[in-house]
Amino acid sequence: MELRQGQRFAGAGLLALALALSGCSGPASGPSTDGLSELLAEPGVLITADSGSVKPLKYTEDGKGEMKGLIPELTREYAKRLGLEARFEKVSSDAVVPGVLANRYDVALASGDFAERRKTLDFVDLVDGGVVLVVKAGNPAGVGGRKDLCGRRLAIVKGSIQQSYADAEQKSCKDAGKPAIDVQGYADGPTATLAVESDRVDVEWSDLAVANQLVKDNPEKFALAGEPEHLAPYGVGIPKGKPELRDAIFRALTEMKQDGTYDRIMADWGQQSIALEKIEINGSQF
Repeated sequence: MELRQGQRFAGAGLLALALALSGCSGPASGPSTDGLSELLAEPGVLITADSGSVKPLKYTEDGKGEMKGLIPELTREYAKRLGLEARFEKVSSDAVVPGVLANRYDVALASGDFAERRKTLDFVDLVDGGVVLVVKAGNPAGVGGRKDLCGRRLAIVKGSIQQSYADAEQKSCKDAGKPAIDVQGYADGPTATLAVESDRVDVEWSDLAVANQLVKDNPEKFALAGEPEHLAPYGVGIPKGKPELRDAIFRALTEMKQDGTYDRIMADWGQQSIALEKIEINGSQF
């Protein structure tokens, strides 16, 4: 796990609150929320970026319109507590981090908290995460897990952690003298799932929450293959040069966890199983 930075609050009351909830030190001192506007691309507005393709966590209907889901609801609430309006910009998965680093957007709405990404971003973790393979109902391709991907047609979302996993499995296939994986990259999750449904691919490497919802809603079309892998949490991705913004979001989410708002929202979306026990900064072991 990464070491946290700074780790002191301004004010004993906030320090006691953070210690009680997180069981460890809090983030570095920062200005009051009144001073956040100078850190934002547009004063008074928190501009978030995401592909909006991970239902029920963060999605749009038919790929357009208002961003919906569990994470936008959490985001609106913490932004409100900071005196900000939350705005959601829908962009392709591989454009999220570059856009945040270029200050076109203030934060990544919710991305996997992985070591490679922590080189440029800090994460205030929101919900647990994981991945699983999705196939057509009946599993006609006979995929039982990672070990069966060699020689298969695999759909992944470009820029996702699944892309790096596919690269690693591709190397394993080559080293074992097995047929290569036909990796097909898509702009978002729904497009990758459509590729499974239309037989353009044999299997999709999907986010766990998305796959569970997909199979629940469409048991006659889709099934899970192999065991799910629990991985890094989804977190709000904030440029490392903006610790004040990171700390303010941490404090707001910590308050939401303490007063029960966080757990209520998780329950409203039926996602208690991926709720975090405590809010952390860079809390991933991955």
